[in-house]
Amino acid sequence: MHILITGASGLIGKSLIHALEQRDYRISTLSTSKRSAPISTNVKTYQWNPNQGIIDEKALDGVDVIISLAGAKINQRWTKKNRKAIFDSRVKGTQLIQNALKNNPNHNVSHFLSASAVGLYPSDFNKIYSESETKVAESFTGKVVAAWEQQVDEMSSLVAHVSKIRIGLVLAKSGGALVPLATPASFGLGAWFGSGKQWQSWIHIQDLVQLFVFAIDHPGTYNGVSPNPVTQKQLVKAISRQYKMPQWMPGIPAFVIKAVMGKMANILFDSIRVSSTHVQEQGFSFIFPYLQDALKDLLPLNLKK
Repeated sequence: MHILITGASGLIGKSLIHALEQRDYRISTLSTSKRSAPISTNVKTYQWNPNQGIIDEKALDGVDVIISLAGAKINQRWTKKNRKAIFDSRVKGTQLIQNALKNNPNHNVSHFLSASAVGLYPSDFNKIYSESETKVAESFTGKVVAAWEQQVDEMSSLVAHVSKIRIGLVLAKSGGALVPLATPASFGLGAWFGSGKQWQSWIHIQDLVQLFVFAIDHPGTYNGVSPNPVTQKQLVKAISRQYKMPQWMPGIPAFVIKAVMGKMANILFDSIRVSSTHVQEQGFSFIFPYLQDALKDLLPLNLKK
């Protein structure tokens, strides 16, 4: 099987390539950088530029599955320029691949598998969201993910299968959400944001990668979260326990965080409790279903580049 990956140089992409190589898949990537170092000697890289509508159509030759992970990072100040980059990198990138497939009616692609985000769901302290939820958050992230998924869904006229994985809080050693939370906690300075009562639907990077691999053979829309979400206060306290450090600091007031981070701070206070029941019913098993087991595997952090 030949798999083409966008966003392959990111946290998820690098781990996913390693997992796919273990299955002896042929892998190629699309990159916006002409000077990017090879990800692997066995991986061929093609160029594309979603902002300019440019893609090397040779990248589609012989491809069976496209996995789309590309997207500008959310955790940056939401200036007008950055908001545009966050939106365009997801929507325009998907649209560019869609146009390339339209222009190549003899392509072999049968499955388009895209990353998405639990930010699609409205913030709620009581509700548990499944993939069948129809309400969409009115926030910036909700609007971005909704437009992104709409573009992904349009792929259904061009390929046999379309899949989406709505990713939650990714816990990993060298990136994702764990680093900014665990670094202060390792010095006994761990603190939650606001009340700390907001739900955090998290997933270990290894489980997320295996979920993408699972979705290749089992197309569908899945929540990429563990079966056991926690509140942010529980998350911070669990990290502190893993470091055997005291957790004595109170929550950081919302106005302080908003003053530093601007509108982007809103995502730190969203409460999104998401269910993984659907993917488990399809036969997927989590390696790290419980937070403390995930933290035992991931901590201490590996911050070496």
